[in-house]
Amino acid sequence: MDDSSQHVISPLSLVMVVRVTSEEPDWGGYEGRVFRIGYYNGNDGLDCVWLVNDDGQYQETVNQGMIRTHFEILQRSHESDLYGVDRPIIGPR
Repeated sequence: MDDSSQHVISPLSLVMVVRVTSEEPDWGGYEGRVFRIGYYNGNDGLDCVWLVNDDGQYQETVNQGMIRTHFEILQRSHESDLYGVDRPIIGPR
């Protein structure tokens, strides 16, 4: 990984929402919800973190800061390809 990606959570990592504040009213009721981190998109950049639901759908986006402050990393993936080039599509869990 290059220097810009050292603090990026790897795709396929498992995360859980542990904190929702009044500044994120749309996230109310998401506490305890588990997502997988999706592959990053070159157009969005590495600060746009896609959250993949149990059905394999890219459902929500957050930034790296929100991952660090509002989520618990349950399982860190060893996926080294941040963009998922030549990788299978993330399917249902």
